[in-house]
Amino acid sequence: MSLQIDSETNFAEFVIDAGKVILGTRQRMEMNPLLRIKQNEDILQAVCALLNSGGGVIKAKIENEDYNHEDDGVGLDLPPIFQSYLDEMQQGNLFLIFVKSWNTEVSDVRVATLCSNLYYRYETSTDVMDLQEALVFLKEKTQPLVTIFDSNLLSPQESQVGVHSEDNIEDSAAALFDRVQLQYLEKLNLTESMHVEFQMFPADLSQCVKERLPICVSAFANAEGGYVFLGVHDETHQVIGCEKEKINLSIFKNSVEGCIRKLPVHHFCTQRHTTQYAIRFLEVHDKGALRGYVCAVKVERFCCVVFAKGPSSWQVKDNTVKQLTTKEWVEWMMQVNPGE
Repeated sequence: MSLQIDSETNFAEFVIDAGKVILGTRQRMEMNPLLRIKQNEDILQAVCALLNSGGGVIKAKIENEDYNHEDDGVGLDLPPIFQSYLDEMQQGNLFLIFVKSWNTEVSDVRVATLCSNLYYRYETSTDVMDLQEALVFLKEKTQPLVTIFDSNLLSPQESQVGVHSEDNIEDSAAALFDRVQLQYLEKLNLTESMHVEFQMFPADLSQCVKERLPICVSAFANAEGGYVFLGVHDETHQVIGCEKEKINLSIFKNSVEGCIRKLPVHHFCTQRHTTQYAIRFLEVHDKGALRGYVCAVKVERFCCVVFAKGPSSWQVKDNTVKQLTTKEWVEWMMQVNPGE
């Protein structure tokens, strides 16, 4: 169910009705995993919304009648950073979570957030920025040609070697992107790097477009750009591809383009560029016959900020629990504390 503001409860603060919930450490481990995740997400969103709205109370009806708070525990998976803001109590078949207001004096970050959904590429890893990293990244993006990846942190020798090595890899990746034909099980003379990621096609092709590709595009666009090769084994570097019978190139390309165009962006500059990319399908042949395709996506470095999806942050607004827009979240993050 969607979260509802309860206007009938006798509390001075906002009261969010989270509906029914199963509680208890053991009891929640035994429940349907999808339902457990959904209930946990509802509570997390409610906590986040109240932290950003001056505090309040979350009210949930306990679904398992034999539940006892002291004996069974809670079993909800809440971020440690939120724990100091919460008090819990059982009141008959109701479970109440009292949420304090987010304290900006304790944290440099001015908005409570479950996930920034901002990604970056570092060496061969794609990682989500935590809130402190996101804040630094946003501030540095307001300065021309500055990123969180500072080569000056390396010694002159290390920096020079790293630059030459990455240049070679990037040249090899560009050459691979321009190839027309590959051989099935061909081992590429190319490894994953700051600018290259290999991905296998999942059984459900829509999964990589909906889940993995947004993360890759955000990471490369927020760093120095790069290439995603779908259909290459990430450990063996062998060409596998997607069998031709399982992929409609036109539909899949449209899905990839739609995914990239819909990624939330935020501009600090006046250029208002969109995310720049190119897509190619490289034929995979086996013993002279067309077997399938590798999908290659080239992502250019973005002028400002690209999210994999909107930041996971909520507030109570117009008597409703609403997710912050990307613009609202960035503006909130960039606010300066009084006295600074």
